[in-house]
Amino acid sequence: MYQRILLPIDGSTPSEQAAAVGLALARRLGARVVLVHVVEPQRYRELGNYTEALEQARTVGQALLEQWAHRAKRQKVAWATQRTSTQPESRPGVAEALIDAGVAHGCDLVVMGTHGRTGLPRLLLGSVAERMARLAPTPLLLVRPGREKPTLFKRILLAYDGSAYSERALQHADALAEALGAQLWIVHVVPDLAQLYLSAGRAWRFDPQQLEAQLAQEQQRLREQGAFILQEALKQCRQRKKAQTLLREASRHLIGERIREAAEEVKAELIVMGTHGHTGLRKFLLGSVAEDVVQQAMRPVLLVRNPATLAHPDETHLPPPGER
Repeated sequence: MYQRILLPIDGSTPSEQAAAVGLALARRLGARVVLVHVVEPQRYRELGNYTEALEQARTVGQALLEQWAHRAKRQKVAWATQRTSTQPESRPGVAEALIDAGVAHGCDLVVMGTHGRTGLPRLLLGSVAERMARLAPTPLLLVRPGREKPTLFKRILLAYDGSAYSERALQHADALAEALGAQLWIVHVVPDLAQLYLSAGRAWRFDPQQLEAQLAQEQQRLREQGAFILQEALKQCRQRKKAQTLLREASRHLIGERIREAAEEVKAELIVMGTHGHTGLRKFLLGSVAEDVVQQAMRPVLLVRNPATLAHPDETHLPPPGER
């Protein structure tokens, strides 16, 4: 399982709680943690002098790293620390600095906090967590603030649709469940085909009665396909005896909403999902089930990208009713 876990430390509440989760997870997996702080002088603009702001940022960062190194030592977790900074002339941004640190230390998981902001302000402002989700080459475990103590991850829910992205996520969820002795649930949400056609502006091309009948047939086919997808997923699990499947239908609801409902139903402590990491206008137009779950779910979400498919992301193609 994971051998080196990157823990970004910045002193904020989301960072503190995520680091606590990461430390607890590392202890259970016997993994090493890499504590990284990105120096940000702009946080101390009130000092008025860049040199003073930089020195203050370095001092605070070093104190935070020493504090968390002490906690890691106390919990008998192997640790390393790194204080780094952004490099405007080459690869600007905190996320890029964290990614560089993770690659340098050979980290295979990042655990970080997210504010979980929603709506247009969040889209315009962006966040380090969002950028990490799009760029990080390793799985990313996002933790929202609010939990009083780190979860044990004894109940894991995997959102699965049979794509290359979810195949990769299945491997991680199964291995993590095995390493932690956790119960694994695999949920597949059947999309509402009628809603997809309406949202895509395709319905006007067909006779209403004929369209309704054909969509009903196709919807049933999707249900059968969903059941088959779940059974195939189960066959791939090393933990198949401890894994269960859940088939749900969107039924005019967002797929992400159904995933969150399933997580509540089974009292999952962790949601695992594959993600394509779309960026820019394409992401905004197509939307993202993973993004919806991360924004709204009150439990940690593990996002797994499939490096082999990053150059050829899944496309959204809706076949005409009756076409298979």
